[in-house]
Amino acid sequence: MTKKIALINLGGTIMSIHDPETGRLKAGAMTGDELLENANLDHLDVDIDVIEVKSIDSSEMTLEDLRDIANAIQSSLDAGVDGIVLTHGTDTMEETAYMMDLIFATEVPIVFTGSQLSIEDLGFDGHSNIRDAVLTASSDESRGQGVLIVFDQSIIAAHGAIKQNSIGLHAFTSYLGGELGILYDGRVTYYNLKNKRPHFTVDLSQAFTRNVHLVRMALDFNADYLNYLVDHDCDGLIIESLGAGQIFPDAVPAVHKALDKNIPVIVVSRSYTGGVVSLYDGEGGGAALEQAGCTFDQGSLNGTQARIKLIAMLNSDLKEDIQANWNLY
Repeated sequence: MTKKIALINLGGTIMSIHDPETGRLKAGAMTGDELLENANLDHLDVDIDVIEVKSIDSSEMTLEDLRDIANAIQSSLDAGVDGIVLTHGTDTMEETAYMMDLIFATEVPIVFTGSQLSIEDLGFDGHSNIRDAVLTASSDESRGQGVLIVFDQSIIAAHGAIKQNSIGLHAFTSYLGGELGILYDGRVTYYNLKNKRPHFTVDLSQAFTRNVHLVRMALDFNADYLNYLVDHDCDGLIIESLGAGQIFPDAVPAVHKALDKNIPVIVVSRSYTGGVVSLYDGEGGGAALEQAGCTFDQGSLNGTQARIKLIAMLNSDLKEDIQANWNLY
């Protein structure tokens, strides 16, 4: 049976060509139809509807753009598609994909892809990636797997995805347990299943706040700018802690000030894996921070995706008690 696939074009390197005057890449210069011309998809039993939403460099992506993307996905779901593929730049793909994973609880596969090379570069990876993304989106095995990233023959859950290589073709992996599956010889093979989590309803009728700040702890951390953030229209803080949940003592007063102002403070680890625990005593220790009212993430999210989750929660019915609800979803 022919599968109906929506291809939502958002730009990125996969849609880029070199500017003849500067020699530099111009993001989003191609259309979705132009990309598909040489992607060798004729043998697939799919009907692809190209939807041009925005064609930009993903470093320019905003939270308002994410609302537009979510609305485009919803329109495609309402039209009864069997799968959705989105082209997206790699720089912020993990954030956009994770936001969509938080928003949509659908059996229909939603698959992000892109490329590291442009179509004019030797070894262009865009055609193979778009082919694999279409294969994944049209596979019955992908139903119920949540939002996915397909890149360099790998299938990765959006929840936990991270760009691990800034220039290499194997750009993405998962910091939460590896890849879900692979693509080879036109076949989609899953060897892991995504852990399903409860969904909360994200209100897309109101703008997301960008005033959720991500702060990374470091040796001899200067707390001046953290204090500035707390004092100037701060709606939430994500603290990437030292180790398993510690922060530099000079940062503690700013964190307490944020909590006194009912600003949610989420603690994650700056470490690649392992997460946080309220283990250590002392002024900047995890035990004291949790007792003061900080929320310790139990899902081992990194700071980037924790920020996206908090932004989404602030646009939901859970916003009045982030601490009580954070680890339930």
